[in-house]
Amino acid sequence: MPNRNHSRACYGPIFTSFFCTSAALLSLLPSVSFAAPPLSSDPPKLGAPVLDVEKRRVAESRYFPTDAGPTCDVLVVGGGVGGVAAAMAAARHSLSVIIVEPTRTLGGQFTSQMVPVPDENRFIEQKNGPSTKAYRSLRERVRAGIATLPDIKPGQEKNVGQCWVSRVSGTPEMWAQAIDAQLRSVPTTLGIKRVLLRHQIRSITRLANGRVNYADLVDLDTGKVTRIGARYLLDATEDGGALALADLPTTIGQEARGEYDEPHAPEMAHPEWVQSFSYCFPVRWQSDATAVRQIVEKPEEYGYFKSLGEYTLDYVYSERGTVTYKMLTKAEGAGGPFWTYRRLLAANSFAGGKSPQGDISLINWRGNDFHEENPLGKSLEEQARILQRGKAFAQGFLYWLQTECPRDDGSGVGYPEIQLVTPDAPETPVSCPAAEGKTARSDDGFALVPYVRESRRLQAKYMLQEKDLIAPPGTPDAKWATAFPDSIGCALYAIDIHPTKGEPPLLVPALPYHIPLGSLLTKSGATNVLPAAKNFGATRLALASARMHPTEWLVGEAAGTLAAFCIRRDIDDPSVVRETPDLLTAFQQQLRQDGVTLYWSEIIDAK
Repeated sequence: MPNRNHSRACYGPIFTSFFCTSAALLSLLPSVSFAAPPLSSDPPKLGAPVLDVEKRRVAESRYFPTDAGPTCDVLVVGGGVGGVAAAMAAARHSLSVIIVEPTRTLGGQFTSQMVPVPDENRFIEQKNGPSTKAYRSLRERVRAGIATLPDIKPGQEKNVGQCWVSRVSGTPEMWAQAIDAQLRSVPTTLGIKRVLLRHQIRSITRLANGRVNYADLVDLDTGKVTRIGARYLLDATEDGGALALADLPTTIGQEARGEYDEPHAPEMAHPEWVQSFSYCFPVRWQSDATAVRQIVEKPEEYGYFKSLGEYTLDYVYSERGTVTYKMLTKAEGAGGPFWTYRRLLAANSFAGGKSPQGDISLINWRGNDFHEENPLGKSLEEQARILQRGKAFAQGFLYWLQTECPRDDGSGVGYPEIQLVTPDAPETPVSCPAAEGKTARSDDGFALVPYVRESRRLQAKYMLQEKDLIAPPGTPDAKWATAFPDSIGCALYAIDIHPTKGEPPLLVPALPYHIPLGSLLTKSGATNVLPAAKNFGATRLALASARMHPTEWLVGEAAGTLAAFCIRRDIDDPSVVRETPDLLTAFQQQLRQDGVTLYWSEIIDAK
């Protein structure tokens, strides 16, 4: 039987807290060729408030500023998938880097947003495949860590959850551990000198020439403000907030069909259409009816939430209609059972385990996609309220699963076997190592922050469009879509819209496609600000594909590499790289050296 002494930590903390704030931060950066403005000598006063997304509240900034002002080459605002990739890329090229993240952990979709079963494609594990070498290395680090777990069966580390939506699985803590190791492995003399967790950007100040000079960051727990000077600011936030603070042109919502001639765009523009967000949560399967089972509290708005029709195992596909999934068996037309869709840990991946008893699964379904409201672009108070309501909606779905979901065998309704994994959850048969530190979950078991599918998008020199994800005109048998001369890497995923209120769902295939450098370059404004996540220049339909884990990583890594390329050559405007053939060739060669495959012809036609 599995070693139960380890089992309690299956979804608990399996990594030591690898970064923290205040005195335990890494040493201050060495001086660089510029300095942040001096701190104000005025008496401390109340500053502008900011959103604390983790606690779903408005946080005051009590002092302005109070902490010493460090400087760096690159300030990465947001420590999600793109932010980690951007910081690693910049540090790899011997730049000094500071990362700022509003939650208690790095990793974004992998960790705090609780989507550790990444949405990828069939080429992702191919040598020199899409995304980047660093992304594939991170996946292998996760597997290597899982391979050391007690009682794991040989080979099961490749997909320890045996899920069918991805080729790799694991808990958020496993990904956090791998991210920590990956960051520490970057060989550099400068590198990542500070990671400010639980810090939110408040404001950005520019020089007379329009370039960003420094940013003010609020400690969400104390209200203290740290002013950081930087040569480049990379926006890896989940909402594109730093782009807006820097006054770069951005867009929100759905464009009209005529704007970019996109086949699946509506006739009229809908700026209010922003994809739903989701509070994901882990659950375990407890077959033993004699054991203590907890039914989650029914939310106050449960009756209204249920009336929306989203509490269901039905899934609507654009091209093949509605498929009604079953909990533990495969229904006709389904990809697999609902339970194994995003299963994180399968008990039978370990010696003596017998699934589903003891399994840990992730719930990320239409039932916790909150489409009634979206916080993007709203006031801070409204954002906090909407986030709280969205979390209650997810809790309502869990209540429905436990009490009202039709059982596969028709014997009744409700699956009380489904138990939320909380810090005080009973032990399960799955074997995992225990460790001290902070988890990627809130105290009640739900994700720290919502899984955000849509951001502000930069109005860039070139906007990636739906036509760039489908066969070029006159080539119906094309293997890939538009091959840009300024390509910075390869991507592939369906155009997947999780709709907002009043919008139809959309899930349509895409061809293998490319990300152009022009989509990282702003049409106007500060030239030393770059998008480094799912906020780069693209239409809403294009970003509905490019928002996935490997593409967000690719964009972040390209942004960090571009910042390094420009700093080392004293290039003030990155647009010059795109517009100068020799520089573009050199930049693309640098990406290749770093392990980025630029064209699908090198993947699909590889011998």
